Amino acid sequence: MLAVYEAGKSAAEQCRRGGGPVFIECLTYRFRGHVGPDDNIQGNHTDIRPKQEMDSWLQRDPIRSFEEYLVRGGFVEKQELDDIRRRAEAEVAEAHRFARNSARPRKEDLKCYVFK
Repeated sequence: MLAVYEAGKSAAEQCRRGGGPVFIECLTYRFRGHVGPDDNIQGNHTDIRPKQEMDSWLQRDPIRSFEEYLVRGGFVEKQELDDIRRRAEAEVAEAHRFARNSARPRKEDLKCYVFK
């Protein structure tokens, strides 16, 4: 995560000096399926990729790694990260509840705020 930040910072500086454009390639892994948050195509496995492959990438999860870095370095307490996660999950759950309970858009509003 820090390497991506540094690469982005360096690229922005290079562009500002007139040395751009810059291309940054980030190799990553999609943890969820394409169909939805829980494709469950193969029964209790959440994707069509091999479980071993997914487990290997999950061990390299940049969010988890960065959290561990922050705690090890004394930048934050684990409890603070847990609190942030709980607040974020609650906010998402509330937004989901609000969306599910909101009225559906009207047909005549379909093309509102759509630009070419």
